[in-house]
Amino acid sequence: MTDFSWLPFEVRGNYIDGAFRMPESPSGVIRSDNPGDPDDVIGEFPWNAGAVNEAVDAAKRASGAWSRTPFEERAACLRRFRDAATENKERLAQCISREMGKVLWEARGEAGAIAAKVDITLEDGMKLVADVEPEGVRGRVRYLPRGVLAVIGPFNFPAHLPNGHIVPALATGNTVVFKASSQNPGVGQILAECADAAGFPKGVFNMVQVPGREANRLIEHPDVDGVLFTGSTGVGQQIEEKLLTQPGKMCALEMGGKNAAIVLDDASFDQALYEVLTGAYLTTGQRCTATSRIICQRGVADRFAERLARATEKLKAGMQQDASAFMGPLVHRRAAEEFDAWQATALAEGQTELVTGGLWQDAPKANAAYVRPSLHRAPKVDPASRYQKAELFAPDSCLYTVDSLDEAIALANDTDYGLACSIFTETESAYHEVVRGVRAGVINWNRSTVGASSKLPFGGMKASGNGHPSALFAVLYCTYPVASLEHDKPFDPSALLPGVDLS
Repeated sequence: MTDFSWLPFEVRGNYIDGAFRMPESPSGVIRSDNPGDPDDVIGEFPWNAGAVNEAVDAAKRASGAWSRTPFEERAACLRRFRDAATENKERLAQCISREMGKVLWEARGEAGAIAAKVDITLEDGMKLVADVEPEGVRGRVRYLPRGVLAVIGPFNFPAHLPNGHIVPALATGNTVVFKASSQNPGVGQILAECADAAGFPKGVFNMVQVPGREANRLIEHPDVDGVLFTGSTGVGQQIEEKLLTQPGKMCALEMGGKNAAIVLDDASFDQALYEVLTGAYLTTGQRCTATSRIICQRGVADRFAERLARATEKLKAGMQQDASAFMGPLVHRRAAEEFDAWQATALAEGQTELVTGGLWQDAPKANAAYVRPSLHRAPKVDPASRYQKAELFAPDSCLYTVDSLDEAIALANDTDYGLACSIFTETESAYHEVVRGVRAGVINWNRSTVGASSKLPFGGMKASGNGHPSALFAVLYCTYPVASLEHDKPFDPSALLPGVDLS
């Protein structure tokens, strides 16, 4: 088992205008340590609020030239970024695992997705913003870059999700200021090192290390033309409120979910069991698409609950370096304690406890953020239940029983969120009924709610997003369409409108 504690990490500060800079007069320090091992300190990252203005200024200066740079030159830079990310894949995975708590085998998967995003954007995504010359009119549509885009990354996928904004932003000719998650400053630095190795022109890519509250300076900065955010619904709503007086600023929000998996009586039982289990507890439940509600048709509900409970109890939690562990700790001790408190709330509100979860009392490291997964069963839908409504962002799921597909669709929609839903059935028409009936941006058939592809759009409805899906479609919110009517023929005086005399 890999020992993280020996791994050195050189803190290099912000990356602004093509160079790393340590703050000259720090306002404070962001401490990065391992949620699975409090003795493993990755580093202390000094920050200064002035770095935001410096980074935006650099991005603004670089914006005009980068937007006019031929696409193939921009693509060449991004391919060098891809190659640097590939070379640093293991280092990046180790840092993701240490800072976020993700088990190492999963962190390696995230680190490997960085390179793939570049290829998909350049080969598939850019086709969505190619010039269009419609038939029947002398004109065209061009998709132009917005300018300076702020990217605010989450802690749960600290490399893959911000990269999903950064790559399409740069490919379409925008410049970027990236605020790394305060839980993952080391990951932010490694991404900046990959950008530095790629040789982008000065100011095209910038990265700042500031705490979350300082993100407001970036969001509201008058020279920022768009805010690309992935994170909680609460923070996303705050961003929208701050931009009420800047209606021209693009705001693309990818937020939370209270996602349902519908299991019908005719489902392939073991397939549904496996997909629901992994959908609920992968990444220790810290996915916006996690399966937090399981809606079973009555004929299969009792058996499914019994088997799922048995499988959940067998899930192995452990230190991130343990290759046999399915889930590691939560992102910090506070999150683990909050999850523990939710167990009492669920019971107080009448849920039946199928698997006892919460703080792991005999965890490998004391005072760390290790938890056990929990599973509940709801005797009824309770509109007043805080537990049934809230996104816990932890390894928990609740099972409901329904009699029909119509009832299942109604229950799947009974949430403020609308990100992901799965339907498990052998009946294809039932799947199509769910697609038409459930208000969600990702709807999978016999696949987990956490299944997503960068070759498809990714986003949600209601409190899960604001109509700007990412993944393949990210190039669309990184650009704006310009419609042009064109005329290249000699002037025809006979075509004057009535009442017009040019003599």
